[in-house]
Amino acid sequence: MPRKQRIEFPGAVYHVISRGNYRKDLFFDFKSTQAFEKTIFEAVERCEWNLYAYVIMSNHYHLAMETPHPNLVEGMQWLQSTFATRFNRFHGERGHVFQGRYKALVVEPDRSLLGLLDYIHLNPARAGLCQKEHLKQYTFSSYPKFWRHKVRKPLNRKVLLSLLGVEDSIGGMQIYQKHLELSEESDPRNTDKLYRSYCRGWFIGSKKAKQELSEDLNRQHSGIDWEGQDLAELNERKWDSFVREELKKLGKTEKDIEADPKGSPWKMEVARLTRKHTTCKNPWLAKRLNMGHPSRITMAMRQMPKGVKRRK
Repeated sequence: MPRKQRIEFPGAVYHVISRGNYRKDLFFDFKSTQAFEKTIFEAVERCEWNLYAYVIMSNHYHLAMETPHPNLVEGMQWLQSTFATRFNRFHGERGHVFQGRYKALVVEPDRSLLGLLDYIHLNPARAGLCQKEHLKQYTFSSYPKFWRHKVRKPLNRKVLLSLLGVEDSIGGMQIYQKHLELSEESDPRNTDKLYRSYCRGWFIGSKKAKQELSEDLNRQHSGIDWEGQDLAELNERKWDSFVREELKKLGKTEKDIEADPKGSPWKMEVARLTRKHTTCKNPWLAKRLNMGHPSRITMAMRQMPKGVKRRK
């Protein structure tokens, strides 16, 4: 069965993060950083992405962007491989430039997106590379470029300022500047909290939006296993949906899971079917069905006759 390694759909908004190999400084001189910035713009233009914000730090970078077409994987492959070739040619090196796989978190396009854009623009200040009031002097970021009267395409300033409820103008940027100065995303004491909010998991936004997207993705891609630790939650939601459907067919409830013996035949049947039709493992099933140690499932399923009679 082919595996889909990334979430892709038309109009998806992402927070993309990638680090230099072995966390070493990758953008250690002006020319290397300038070359990577140029490559970002080339990739965005080639893929017809909307770039909402970016910042290039010494050993990593952040992008906030929308993909009108489901081409995140194609575009990111071009971006990182093209820059790796250029970087190695510039510096006479060989091998990988970036550390493993880039992260791509789906973002709810509302206030959560505004918080992310703040987080990205304030990155240099939190890292101690400049003061908040001097962010306009941090060259390799979308922030100083948003202060130009005519913003270079495909950078999109309009979305940022519309999220703040102000007009797309220099006056709007002055209001945004004051907003940044008061934002909690600028407080170094919140670094760990902010990292968990904007750089971990697979989704940035409300619980309701996350639940709805999870259901949509698993409904549209029912035969796909989502790969990677960050997407494990999506797989678990799919497994849980299957278990709940089987409980309904058997006339069982969550209370029955807690009350009935760990080795109940009906639990064995649900476990067998879930293992047959999904990719879940015994530890998850044992916990979900209150069956004790995972080895109980393996042992019991070997002796379990197929097809427990279900209630009508």
